[in-house]
Amino acid sequence: MAFDLGSKFSKKISGTVTGGLDKLLPGNDIVSKTAKSVLGASGNRLLQAGLKFAGVNILGEEVFNNISTATFRDNDTRVRIGLSPGSGSIFYKDPSNQLLSPLLDTDGIMFPYTPNVNINYSASYSALQPTHSNYAQHAYAQSSVDFIGINGMFTANTADEARYVLAVLHFMRTATKMFYGTDGTRGTPPPVLRFSGYGPFQFNSVPVVLSSFAHDFENSVDYIEVPLASSPDASTKTMVPTQMMINMNLLPIYTRSQVRNFSLEGFAKGDFIGKPGGPGGFV
Repeated sequence: MAFDLGSKFSKKISGTVTGGLDKLLPGNDIVSKTAKSVLGASGNRLLQAGLKFAGVNILGEEVFNNISTATFRDNDTRVRIGLSPGSGSIFYKDPSNQLLSPLLDTDGIMFPYTPNVNINYSASYSALQPTHSNYAQHAYAQSSVDFIGINGMFTANTADEARYVLAVLHFMRTATKMFYGTDGTRGTPPPVLRFSGYGPFQFNSVPVVLSSFAHDFENSVDYIEVPLASSPDASTKTMVPTQMMINMNLLPIYTRSQVRNFSLEGFAKGDFIGKPGGPGGFV
């Protein structure tokens, strides 16, 4: 016998869950008992703390992996990559672009599962080799943030999720190309994006460019059709994997005026975090 846990969760998830599983799933009916046994004691502790468990986003109003119904909020701590505030009506902000329109509600790519994020900081020193000396003299040269690497998983179990995954892939293909040929802004390099995640003092609207991305179409997973037309035929039929990993490298980008106004003392105090609708943050 199959139990419809999804409808029970969707009705209760938007309420207060500080009371744990008993408040989230009241009653002793078979559905509640089954869900409580699946979540268990560890799930109860996470729910009481307001944390995510078993795909449920306690802080939002949707099942965590159902990204197609998610919306972006200014205080959202999930990892996201979107267009800069002043980018204009391009890509998913273009009302005529139906292919990328699934990204509009999340204002870019919202990772449905917490990804692996790797960032490299470095300070370079030049070595001076005095004659007849046992030790080199190191002179500071420069500091840099080399790249931000992201490795995240996407799944597509419904038609809406399939459309979202396809939009994610097409957005990244687009964001690595310059405006060219018949474009009105031809000659313009790929757009500067904004990267956010984990709260204001981690990554808060950091200006970045997508330098590379990679993904595999594996033969060990199922594929789902993306409905892009009311009457699909061979010319419109598109398939995406039901599960795939996407790897990307981002490079922080700052203007000369931003760098000129940088202060290490201010940075140490947390004064240079970005704003979603304003200047980008330093990392």
